[in-house]
Amino acid sequence: MDFDKHARSYSDDLERSIPVGFKTIEYFSTYKVKLARRIADTPPARVLDFGCGIGQCSLHLAKEFPQSEIIGFDVSEDSLNIARSSVPQAKFTNDWNEARVKKFDLIFTSNVFHHINPGEQLLWLGRLKTALNPGGTVVIFEHNPINPLTRIVFKRCIFDQDATMIGQANFLELAKKAGFGSRSSKYTLFFPGSLRFLAPLEKFLGWLPLGAQYYLALQIK
Repeated sequence: MDFDKHARSYSDDLERSIPVGFKTIEYFSTYKVKLARRIADTPPARVLDFGCGIGQCSLHLAKEFPQSEIIGFDVSEDSLNIARSSVPQAKFTNDWNEARVKKFDLIFTSNVFHHINPGEQLLWLGRLKTALNPGGTVVIFEHNPINPLTRIVFKRCIFDQDATMIGQANFLELAKKAGFGSRSSKYTLFFPGSLRFLAPLEKFLGWLPLGAQYYLALQIK
């Protein structure tokens, strides 16, 4: 998928793919960043937003980690130009060699890997592991293909047309092959923004494969 051509319409395209009553993009972005903050063992000195796009999550990462250096990486330069304008406190690049020069304490990535060619997903997991500081954590969010609403949104989303969702078990196996010694995963995002008052219940539901997404928390040890 060429995300350059979707850069300026990205938010609107995503909004249109979500059923009426569930239009809570801002809520979901905030929720995932706050969850990543809780998962991280220690306050990170340096954070990578891998596949940052137009910087929707980068903005919240900068707010949650005001003392951290935030770096966003994406292959779409048009998307990065928008991110640079909306999140001036972060640094952005489409050059992986430039991004990985400094190691990271937290690597955050949201709904990116299903856009990576399946033959290259293991390669990129290995690259993220190499870019991670000892004791650091990679937090990966992906769509849950078991959830019927997620499947509807995925099918309706214009920039997911050539992508394939990755099941939780398959992703955990990829993480094992990539050499992550510590791997955990839970389902999340059970409630839309209109039911955000129920969000505290999510910590009891991570085992239930009905969340709209799931996350992996990966460490080298």
